[in-house]
Amino acid sequence: MMRNVVFAMAACLIIAAIAPWPSHASQKESPSEILAAAAERGRALVAALRGYSYFAEVTIQTVSQADTITGKYYRFSRISFDRDGGQQEKVIENTSTLPKDIYIGTEDANNLTRVYEFIVTPETLSIYEMSYVGREQIDELNTLVFDVRPKIKVPDSNKSRERYLKGRVWIDDRDLCVVKIVGEALPERRGHRTPKFETYFQNYDSFWFPAYTSAVDIIRTGDYFNPVVVNLRFTGYKKVNAKG
Repeated sequence: MMRNVVFAMAACLIIAAIAPWPSHASQKESPSEILAAAAERGRALVAALRGYSYFAEVTIQTVSQADTITGKYYRFSRISFDRDGGQQEKVIENTSTLPKDIYIGTEDANNLTRVYEFIVTPETLSIYEMSYVGREQIDELNTLVFDVRPKIKVPDSNKSRERYLKGRVWIDDRDLCVVKIVGEALPERRGHRTPKFETYFQNYDSFWFPAYTSAVDIIRTGDYFNPVVVNLRFTGYKKVNAKG
Protein backbone atom coordinates (compact mmCIF):
# COMPACT_ATOMS: atom_id res chain seq x y z
CA MET A 1 0.00 0.00 0.00
CA MET A 2 2.85 2.35 0.81
CA ARG A 3 3.99 2.20 -2.83
CA ASN A 4 0.78 4.02 -3.76
CA VAL A 5 1.86 7.15 -1.92
CA VAL A 6 5.14 8.99 -2.34
CA PHE A 7 4.82 10.90 0.95
CA ALA A 8 2.23 12.07 3.48
CA MET A 9 1.12 15.17 1.53
CA ALA A 10 -0.33 12.88 -1.15
CA ALA A 11 -2.13 10.59 1.31
CA CYS A 12 -5.44 12.39 0.90
CA LEU A 13 -5.46 11.76 -2.85
CA ILE A 14 -7.60 9.01 -4.38
CA ILE A 15 -5.54 5.81 -4.44
CA ALA A 16 -6.02 3.20 -7.14
CA ALA A 17 -5.00 -0.44 -7.00
CA ILE A 18 -1.63 -1.10 -8.58
CA ALA A 19 -0.52 -3.92 -10.81
CA PRO A 20 2.93 -5.41 -10.20
CA TRP A 21 5.62 -4.35 -12.65
CA PRO A 22 8.93 -6.15 -12.85
CA SER A 23 11.98 -4.16 -11.85
CA HIS A 24 14.10 -3.03 -14.80
CA ALA A 25 16.76 -1.09 -12.90
CA SER A 26 19.22 -3.72 -11.71
CA GLN A 27 22.45 -2.81 -9.97
CA LYS A 28 24.34 -3.99 -13.08
CA GLU A 29 22.71 -1.50 -15.44
CA SER A 30 24.47 1.77 -16.14
CA PRO A 31 22.71 5.13 -15.49
CA SER A 32 22.45 5.69 -19.26
CA GLU A 33 20.75 2.31 -19.71
CA ILE A 34 18.35 3.07 -16.86
CA LEU A 35 17.52 6.46 -18.36
CA ALA A 36 16.88 4.93 -21.77
CA ALA A 37 14.49 2.39 -20.22
CA ALA A 38 12.81 5.12 -18.14
CA ALA A 39 12.37 7.24 -21.28
CA GLU A 40 10.54 4.40 -23.01
CA ARG A 41 8.37 3.97 -19.94
CA GLY A 42 7.70 7.70 -20.07
CA ARG A 43 6.63 7.42 -23.69
CA ALA A 44 4.22 4.63 -22.69
CA LEU A 45 2.95 6.72 -19.75
CA VAL A 46 2.11 9.68 -21.98
CA ALA A 47 0.22 7.36 -24.32
CA ALA A 48 -1.59 5.65 -21.42
CA LEU A 49 -2.62 9.00 -19.87
CA ARG A 50 -4.71 9.74 -22.99
CA GLY A 51 -6.92 6.84 -21.94
CA TYR A 52 -7.79 8.50 -18.63
CA SER A 53 -9.92 11.36 -17.41
CA TYR A 54 -9.06 13.22 -14.21
CA PHE A 55 -9.63 16.42 -12.26
CA ALA A 56 -7.18 19.33 -12.14
CA GLU A 57 -7.36 21.93 -9.39
CA VAL A 58 -5.11 24.98 -9.64
CA THR A 59 -4.78 27.77 -7.09
CA ILE A 60 -2.57 30.78 -7.84
CA GLN A 61 -2.19 33.47 -5.17
CA THR A 62 -0.56 36.79 -5.99
CA VAL A 63 1.95 38.16 -3.49
CA SER A 64 2.85 41.78 -2.68
CA GLN A 65 6.36 43.11 -2.12
CA ALA A 66 5.60 42.82 1.61
CA ASP A 67 4.94 39.06 1.13
CA THR A 68 1.21 39.33 1.77
CA ILE A 69 -1.44 37.58 -0.32
CA THR A 70 -3.27 40.13 -2.50
CA GLY A 71 -5.65 37.87 -4.42
CA LYS A 72 -6.41 34.37 -5.68
CA TYR A 73 -7.12 32.65 -8.98
CA TYR A 74 -8.87 29.28 -8.70
CA ARG A 75 -9.86 26.77 -11.39
CA PHE A 76 -11.29 23.28 -11.04
CA SER A 77 -11.60 21.28 -14.26
CA ARG A 78 -12.19 17.83 -15.66
CA ILE A 79 -9.48 16.80 -18.12
CA SER A 80 -10.02 14.22 -20.87
CA PHE A 81 -8.66 13.45 -24.32
CA ASP A 82 -10.27 13.15 -27.74
CA ARG A 83 -9.71 10.29 -30.21
CA ASP A 84 -6.67 12.06 -31.65
CA GLY A 85 -5.07 12.46 -28.22
CA GLY A 86 -5.89 16.18 -27.94
CA GLN A 87 -6.48 17.41 -24.40
CA GLN A 88 -9.97 18.64 -23.55
CA GLU A 89 -10.79 20.70 -20.48
CA LYS A 90 -14.24 21.17 -19.00
CA VAL A 91 -14.10 23.98 -16.44
CA ILE A 92 -16.33 23.21 -13.47
CA GLU A 93 -15.43 26.19 -11.30
CA ASN A 94 -13.42 29.30 -12.10
CA THR A 95 -13.15 32.21 -9.66
CA SER A 96 -10.80 35.15 -9.16
CA THR A 97 -10.21 37.76 -6.45
CA LEU A 98 -7.06 39.10 -8.12
CA PRO A 99 -6.18 42.80 -8.05
CA LYS A 100 -7.72 44.77 -10.91
CA ASP A 101 -4.37 45.28 -12.64
CA ILE A 102 -3.62 41.53 -12.78
CA TYR A 103 -5.37 39.08 -15.08
CA ILE A 104 -4.66 35.34 -15.15
CA GLY A 105 -6.48 33.26 -17.75
CA THR A 106 -6.44 29.56 -18.58
CA GLU A 107 -3.56 29.93 -21.05
CA ASP A 108 -1.50 31.91 -18.54
CA ALA A 109 -2.05 29.27 -15.85
CA ASN A 110 -1.24 26.40 -18.22
CA ASN A 111 1.97 28.07 -19.42
CA LEU A 112 2.97 28.55 -15.78
CA THR A 113 2.32 24.98 -14.61
CA ARG A 114 3.43 22.91 -17.63
CA VAL A 115 7.04 22.53 -16.44
CA TYR A 116 5.81 21.16 -13.09
CA GLU A 117 4.69 17.92 -14.80
CA PHE A 118 8.10 16.88 -16.09
CA ILE A 119 8.21 13.31 -17.44
CA VAL A 120 11.30 11.54 -18.77
CA THR A 121 10.73 10.60 -22.44
CA PRO A 122 13.04 10.22 -25.46
CA GLU A 123 12.10 13.80 -26.38
CA THR A 124 13.12 15.22 -22.99
CA LEU A 125 16.44 13.36 -23.15
CA SER A 126 17.21 15.25 -26.36
CA ILE A 127 16.64 18.57 -24.56
CA TYR A 128 18.01 17.88 -21.07
CA GLU A 129 21.28 16.70 -19.60
CA MET A 130 20.63 14.20 -16.80
CA SER A 131 23.46 13.31 -14.41
CA TYR A 132 23.22 10.29 -12.12
CA VAL A 133 23.50 11.16 -8.41
CA GLY A 134 22.81 7.84 -6.69
CA ARG A 135 20.07 5.80 -5.06
CA GLU A 136 17.69 7.02 -2.36
CA GLN A 137 14.80 5.46 -0.48
CA ILE A 138 11.56 7.47 -0.20
CA ASP A 139 9.20 5.76 2.21
CA GLU A 140 9.11 2.21 0.75
CA LEU A 141 10.23 3.28 -2.72
CA ASN A 142 13.74 2.56 -3.97
CA THR A 143 14.61 5.39 -6.35
CA LEU A 144 17.37 6.47 -8.69
CA VAL A 145 18.23 10.15 -8.44
CA PHE A 146 19.27 12.36 -11.35
CA ASP A 147 20.19 16.03 -11.60
CA VAL A 148 18.54 17.72 -14.59
CA ARG A 149 19.43 20.82 -16.57
CA PRO A 150 18.74 22.02 -20.11
CA LYS A 151 21.46 21.28 -22.65
CA ILE A 152 19.96 23.78 -25.08
CA LYS A 153 20.18 27.54 -24.84
CA VAL A 154 17.32 28.79 -22.67
CA PRO A 155 15.39 31.53 -24.51
CA ASP A 156 15.06 35.10 -23.30
CA SER A 157 12.06 35.36 -20.96
CA ASN A 158 11.00 38.55 -22.75
CA LYS A 159 10.80 36.75 -26.10
CA SER A 160 9.41 33.34 -25.15
CA ARG A 161 7.09 31.79 -22.56
CA GLU A 162 8.77 28.38 -22.78
CA ARG A 163 10.13 27.24 -19.42
CA TYR A 164 12.64 24.56 -18.53
CA LEU A 165 13.52 22.47 -15.49
CA LYS A 166 16.74 22.79 -13.56
CA GLY A 167 16.69 20.49 -10.57
CA ARG A 168 16.48 16.89 -9.47
CA VAL A 169 14.19 13.94 -10.29
CA TRP A 170 13.60 10.69 -8.45
CA ILE A 171 12.77 7.62 -10.59
CA ASP A 172 11.21 4.52 -9.03
CA ASP A 173 13.50 1.56 -9.75
CA ARG A 174 10.61 -0.87 -10.23
CA ASP A 175 8.18 1.06 -12.44
CA LEU A 176 10.87 3.33 -13.96
CA CYS A 177 8.61 6.38 -13.63
CA VAL A 178 9.36 9.78 -12.13
CA VAL A 179 7.88 9.91 -8.61
CA LYS A 180 9.25 13.23 -7.36
CA ILE A 181 10.68 16.47 -8.77
CA VAL A 182 12.36 19.36 -6.96
CA GLY A 183 13.63 22.22 -9.04
CA GLU A 184 13.65 25.67 -10.51
CA ALA A 185 11.86 26.97 -13.58
CA LEU A 186 14.16 28.62 -16.12
CA PRO A 187 14.81 31.21 -17.44
CA GLU A 188 15.61 33.26 -14.35
CA ARG A 189 14.42 36.85 -14.34
CA ARG A 190 16.58 39.63 -12.99
CA GLY A 191 15.21 41.35 -9.92
CA HIS A 192 12.85 38.45 -9.11
CA ARG A 193 13.07 35.37 -6.95
CA THR A 194 14.06 32.18 -8.75
CA PRO A 195 10.87 30.13 -9.29
CA LYS A 196 11.04 26.93 -7.21
CA PHE A 197 8.64 23.99 -7.12
CA GLU A 198 8.11 20.44 -5.87
CA THR A 199 5.95 17.84 -7.62
CA TYR A 200 4.91 14.42 -6.34
CA PHE A 201 3.40 11.64 -8.42
CA GLN A 202 0.66 9.10 -7.64
CA ASN A 203 0.58 5.45 -8.71
CA TYR A 204 -2.26 4.31 -10.97
CA ASP A 205 -2.07 0.83 -12.46
CA SER A 206 1.64 0.47 -13.37
CA PHE A 207 2.22 4.19 -14.04
CA TRP A 208 2.87 7.27 -11.92
CA PHE A 209 0.81 10.33 -12.87
CA PRO A 210 1.25 13.89 -11.50
CA ALA A 211 -0.54 14.30 -8.16
CA TYR A 212 0.49 17.45 -6.30
CA THR A 213 2.68 20.51 -6.87
CA SER A 214 3.57 23.40 -4.58
CA ALA A 215 5.54 26.33 -5.97
CA VAL A 216 6.77 29.85 -5.38
CA ASP A 217 6.83 31.28 -8.87
CA ILE A 218 6.46 34.30 -11.14
CA ILE A 219 3.72 34.81 -13.70
CA ARG A 220 3.84 37.23 -16.59
CA THR A 221 0.79 39.42 -17.06
CA GLY A 222 1.20 41.88 -19.91
CA ASP A 223 4.60 43.53 -19.62
CA TYR A 224 4.97 42.79 -15.91
CA PHE A 225 6.05 39.83 -13.80
CA ASN A 226 4.19 39.11 -10.56
CA PRO A 227 5.29 36.78 -7.73
CA VAL A 228 2.77 34.02 -7.00
CA VAL A 229 2.25 31.00 -4.76
CA VAL A 230 0.93 28.00 -6.68
CA ASN A 231 -0.79 24.81 -5.55
CA LEU A 232 -1.80 22.24 -8.13
CA ARG A 233 -3.63 18.95 -7.56
CA PHE A 234 -4.56 16.13 -9.93
CA THR A 235 -7.12 13.66 -8.60
CA GLY A 236 -9.69 11.07 -9.65
CA TYR A 237 -7.78 9.40 -12.46
CA LYS A 238 -10.17 7.03 -14.20
CA LYS A 239 -9.90 5.01 -17.39
CA VAL A 240 -12.41 6.38 -19.84
CA ASN A 241 -13.66 2.93 -20.77
CA ALA A 242 -13.92 1.83 -17.13
CA LYS A 243 -17.36 0.91 -15.89
CA GLY A 244 -18.89 2.40 -12.76
